Amino acid sequence: MGREWIIASTLLLICGAAHTQTGSVEDDYENIDKLHHKLVRMKKEMDRLMKDVLSAYPAEEGSVLGGFGEDVRVDIVDEAKRVIVKADLPGMDKDKIDITLENDRTLKISAQREVVKSQTAPGVVRQERGVGRFERVLDLPAECSSEGISASYKNGVLELVIPKKRQTKEEKVRITVQ
Repeated sequence: MGREWIIASTLLLICGAAHTQTGSVEDDYENIDKLHHKLVRMKKEMDRLMKDVLSAYPAEEGSVLGGFGEDVRVDIVDEAKRVIVKADLPGMDKDKIDITLENDRTLKISAQREVVKSQTAPGVVRQERGVGRFERVLDLPAECSSEGISASYKNGVLELVIPKKRQTKEEKVRITVQ
């Protein structure tokens, strides 16, 4: 409740100040719309700033922080008999990728990257890549079978093809009362 209250109070103060300057309801709506766009832009800038700050510090062993993995992009396609999941994992060694399916609907993709950092090497101007580990947990759109799953990794893209569980047909049976 605290955060929402602060945001609402701030918006009311800004709107009140804008109202005393303009006086019309239409101007108030226009000012609120402008404020909304400014707040959205400010949030994007703050997100970018935090990403830059976190990437400046190397992640500790086993940490999920440090800018690695938070922005892994995933596509999920729900087809009639299967679910296809694609995840961007550039620069990963396929032997370091771990995938599990739990309870027929929860897919976990985790990976670890190890990049040797040598800050004393001649000519090194900037080094942002480093050791990192991430885990992404996805809810699949349907119950899937653990048998027949195929996984491939090519050009930094992991693709999983997961067959759906076979649904039992609902039969309509007429029962006569005797």
